[in-house]
Amino acid sequence: MKAKHLLLTLTLAGLSAASVLAQHKDRQYSEDSYSWHPELSKEGPIIISVSLKSQVAAVYRNGIRIGHCEVSSGKPGHETPTGVFQILNKDADHHSKTYGNASMPYSERLTWDGVALHAGGLPGYPSSHGCIHLPYEFAKKLFTLTHKGTTVVVSNDTPSVPVTSSHSLSFHSGTDGEFSWNPQASPAGPVSLLYSQADKKLYVIRNGHAIGECAVHTGWFDKRPKGTSAFVFHEWQNNGRDGTKTASWTQVGGHESNHENQLNEWFKMPAAFQKHLTEVVGPGTNLIVTNESSGANKRSQNDFSILIGHKEEKAE
Repeated sequence: MKAKHLLLTLTLAGLSAASVLAQHKDRQYSEDSYSWHPELSKEGPIIISVSLKSQVAAVYRNGIRIGHCEVSSGKPGHETPTGVFQILNKDADHHSKTYGNASMPYSERLTWDGVALHAGGLPGYPSSHGCIHLPYEFAKKLFTLTHKGTTVVVSNDTPSVPVTSSHSLSFHSGTDGEFSWNPQASPAGPVSLLYSQADKKLYVIRNGHAIGECAVHTGWFDKRPKGTSAFVFHEWQNNGRDGTKTASWTQVGGHESNHENQLNEWFKMPAAFQKHLTEVVGPGTNLIVTNESSGANKRSQNDFSILIGHKEEKAE
């Protein structure tokens, strides 16, 4: 009788373990782990949004969602950082130097200390050492659309991160003051702009290096809630009335009220700095507007990366 009871107990335990394994089966190669419809928007800037809370990523082109998928982010003790990032480099056949030459296909690096998007295991919960795992086929398709400098927003928000297009954010001349401009510090690469209300400055970052900064004036926070908003530059539009150019941007994330209507905002600066700025801004440039300081030690939201400086690359 005891032997039968032990056998039954072991059998039930085995079924229970099998059930748990089935629930956490790796979905990296499952066709229903992602959706991909690039035909919905055939051109425009690409933005990738990742929700750590819901373990979901979405891809937008010109403000229209063209794909989404399940992800697996960093496990406890190796949490994936939140913030606004740019893809720093790409490697379709990356192998980790840190984790025993482990294969990380279609890797797209977000930080110089090793956090990246890449194809990897999808057990249904955070399981990585900090990277963001994607379904294999999704990672492969995404790799063909992105470029060095593509904007990636990682947050704890729900998957319904608002994305809207055709916002006007312009750079006007009309103030005096000193500024720094040193494009030789980084002659080429993706450009990112950061406006900090705490510093009252606009910073220009190219390929991770600061190449310029200037005190500017704007009325952004006079009528809008505090927080951080990210934009991706789409194109310059000519103003037929006076021949000036305005910048058209796609906004991702930020306070929902900023998405209710098309924005028409400005940043006023010295004419010489404005000229330098318009020469480096192009499709794919991102702009982060925040009430926080650019220095991590001065920010109140210390876990949200607003500005990623250049560091010596450390392969994962």
